[in-house]
Amino acid sequence: MEKEATTGFIGFSSPQDFLNSLVGTKTWLINGVAAMCAGMTSFITNYIWDDPMAVYTLWSLMFADWITGIIKGVINKRFVSFKIWRMPLYFVATSYILHISWGMAKGNIIYTPLPGLVVGGFYSVYFISLLENLGEINMLPKSLVRVLKSRFGLKKLFDKDESNPS
Repeated sequence: MEKEATTGFIGFSSPQDFLNSLVGTKTWLINGVAAMCAGMTSFITNYIWDDPMAVYTLWSLMFADWITGIIKGVINKRFVSFKIWRMPLYFVATSYILHISWGMAKGNIIYTPLPGLVVGGFYSVYFISLLENLGEINMLPKSLVRVLKSRFGLKKLFDKDESNPS
């Protein structure tokens, strides 16, 4: 009988070999990132929205708006560093509002249209802001931004809101 066979740990050469095989401690960074992504997707589908792509689309719009807003502030020499932390708070707040609306829709049929209205509202806010930022940093022609805003019918909402300051 071989000596290694009698000193093994449940078919592994050592407890360390067992841990390496079980949780991949040799590649902990790759495994950790993959586990966080899987956990985030599970969190999204169970608590925020039933379709993770809708949330990822919202977060992508928010991130793109954030980055273009920073670039716009730097180009226009109006960048204020303490405002950079607003967007992480917006990520949490919009996700929470979306979660509340989704929970309400699951709990009562009256609120069924609410999650679609909420996510649609957030999409339009961040999409229009992204368009405006891209126009101001000259990545889109400003005339195109005006046309897109007027085609979506949001120009009248903005005009109405600006004419009636609260």
